[in-house]
Amino acid sequence: MVEVVVSATELWERLSKLPRVSLGTFPTPLELLPRISELLGVQVFIKRDDLSGLAFGGNKTRHLEFGLGQAIHDGCDVVINGAAVQSNYCRQTAAACAKLGLKCALVLRRLTEVEALKVEPQGNLLLDYLFGADVRFIEPDEDLEAAKEEVANEYRVRGHKPYVIRHPDLSGGFGYLVCLLEIVEQCRQMGIEPTHIIHSSATPTQVGFVLGTKALGLNWQVIGVAPFNRDGVKERIAEVSNLVAEKLGLNLRVTPQEVNFTMEFAGEGYGLPTPDGIEAMKLMAQLEGIVLDPVYTAKAFAAVISMAKDGRLTNKDTVIFIHTGGTPALFAYQTVLAQALGLPTGAT
Repeated sequence: MVEVVVSATELWERLSKLPRVSLGTFPTPLELLPRISELLGVQVFIKRDDLSGLAFGGNKTRHLEFGLGQAIHDGCDVVINGAAVQSNYCRQTAAACAKLGLKCALVLRRLTEVEALKVEPQGNLLLDYLFGADVRFIEPDEDLEAAKEEVANEYRVRGHKPYVIRHPDLSGGFGYLVCLLEIVEQCRQMGIEPTHIIHSSATPTQVGFVLGTKALGLNWQVIGVAPFNRDGVKERIAEVSNLVAEKLGLNLRVTPQEVNFTMEFAGEGYGLPTPDGIEAMKLMAQLEGIVLDPVYTAKAFAAVISMAKDGRLTNKDTVIFIHTGGTPALFAYQTVLAQALGLPTGAT
C-alpha cells in the first residue's frame, strides 16, 4: 500500500499560493498513440507538452509560469537565463519575457564539438533574436553561472532589477506538479491507469513527477531518460524534490534510491543525436505524424521502444510518454537528419 501524503485538491491549493503568471495553453492534450501501441505491443499515450502554446511549446513554459511569476512578484524588469546555443529554455524565456513586457538577456554556451550547433541564426537561436533577446556567447569551458551574474551586474549598473534564473531552480518542480495533476484528471476522465511515466530528464521536470507521484500515493513508475552523460543526477533530483516539498509544506522526503534515471540512451553526449533516437523520430513521424526533437525527446522515446522490445514493457503496461518539446532545434540538425533520411544535404 502506497501512502498518500496529500490529496490532489490540497496539492492544487498549495500550488495556487505561489506567484504565477499565465503563459501556456493548459491542460495540454493526452492522446493515445494507436499505431505505435499496436507495433510495440504496449499501450502508449503521449502528453503533448510540445503544444503548451508559447513559442512552439515545450516543457519550460510550465517552469516559466512560476519562475517569471516570482520575478514579477519581486519587481524585476529584466530576466537573465543561459544554456547551450540551441537551448529550448532560453527560447521560451525570450518569448515569455516578450509576452510579459520584460527585458531578456541570454548567455549561450557554444558547443564547438557539435558542428550543427555553431552560432548561425537558426533553430532556437534564430527565435531568440526574433523575440528581441540580448544574446551573449561564452566558450564551452567558461563558467555559465558567473557569466549570467556578470550580465546581471551590467543591468544593475544601468538601473535595472534583474531576475537571474539559477540552479537549482524550483520552478520546474512546481510546473511539473501541475502537469502531473493534469495527467491524474485526464486519466480519470479516460478511464486509464498508467504504470509508467517516461520522459527526457535533465532534473526539474522529473522533480515534479517523482515528488507528485509520491505525495499522491500513485503506484506509477517514473523513468527519466538522460540526454547526456553526467554524474550525480539522481542526487540532484532528490535534493530539488526535497526543496520543493519543503516550500509546499509536504511532509515527505525523496532519496536518490527512489529516482529512476537512466543514461543508457544518451549516446556520445549532449546535443549529439543517436542512431536509435533518429529511428525513434522517424517512427513517431511516420506512424503518428508527431515530430520529436533530436536532443531530448528522440532519445527518451528510443528508451520506450527499447524497453518494449526487450520485455521491460509488456502488454500489461500503460505508458505515458511526455513530449517535452524542443522541436525548433530540429532545424539546426538539417545535415545530420538529411543524411539519416538518405537525402543529399540541402535537399528540399
